[in-house]
Amino acid sequence: MISMCISACGNNGKFCPGCGRTMKDKMGWRNAVDDNDTETLERILAESKGRLDAKQYKYWSTMYEKKKARLGES
Repeated sequence: MISMCISACGNNGKFCPGCGRTMKDKMGWRNAVDDNDTETLERILAESKGRLDAKQYKYWSTMYEKKKARLGES
């Protein structure tokens, strides 16, 4: 699974308003990718999306789908 990052990074003091991940999530994502731990990746994905408001989520979703298409991942 490709990173949730859509290169719209920022810091609101709690999580990135671009992807919804915390710094802990970002490190956990990297470790889960290295360990091929899809359960952790899915958990981080769900929790991160839940942090975004409707407008942020819509933007993230659109950009993430474009990123996946560009990288050839469904």
